[in-house]
Order: sequence, then C-alpha cells, then structure tokens
Amino acid sequence: MERTVLFVCPHGAGKSRMAAAFFNRVAPVGWRATSAGQEPGAAVSPHAVRLLGGTDAEALLDRDPPRPIAGVPGPARTVAIDCDVPGADRWELRHREVGEAMRDELRAGAEALARELEGTR
Repeated sequence: MERTVLFVCPHGAGKSRMAAAFFNRVAPVGWRATSAGQEPGAAVSPHAVRLLGGTDAEALLDRDPPRPIAGVPGPARTVAIDCDVPGADRWELRHREVGEAMRDELRAGAEALARELEGTR
C-alpha cells in the first residue's frame, strides 16, 4: 500500500508542486507525493513550469489544476510550505523570491524528506 506525502502551499500552484515533483523523483519504495493549496489557484504556476524545465523532475510536475487540502484523503505526512496547516510539518523557506534558489531549496528539502522516510512503510 502506497503512502502519501502531501505538500501544501498557499495556492497549491508553485512551491508545493515543485516539492512534490522533486520528492517523487527520489521517493522511497511505498511512498509518493502530491500537492494542494489552502486557497487553490486556478492553474499551475508558470514559474513552477519554468523552474522545473530542463531538470530531472520536469516530467513529474503535476499539471492538473490545484486542489484543496480536503481533496487529498489520508496523507501519511503533510508538509506546509510557508503556511500553517494543523498537524503538518512546516517548512519556512529562506529564499522568498521565486527563482532558482527557491527551487534548489525545495529540491534539498524534498530529497532530505525522502531519505528520512526510506525504509518506512
């Protein structure tokens, strides 16, 4: 049975999308990631598309419209990126400007979480 990591950001369109794509690139066996927004945007952020373009996670970017947190039933782990979600781990990004530094910080966090979850099923 697969367990889900839910990455949440305010609109579910950018930061959470990139984190989920990077996590899924290195996901441990039995784990996958998805994303949601506190107040979902209308579409995936063009910044996320641009920043993942040409990376090894580009093909893993979920391009479906952002969904609300309630649209993801029973995540095993929830990570709130730059927002507050009850019961979630909180990631406060050092890099606030949308760009390569933010992307790289999300990649590092997602890869560290995957290593932490390795061997847990």
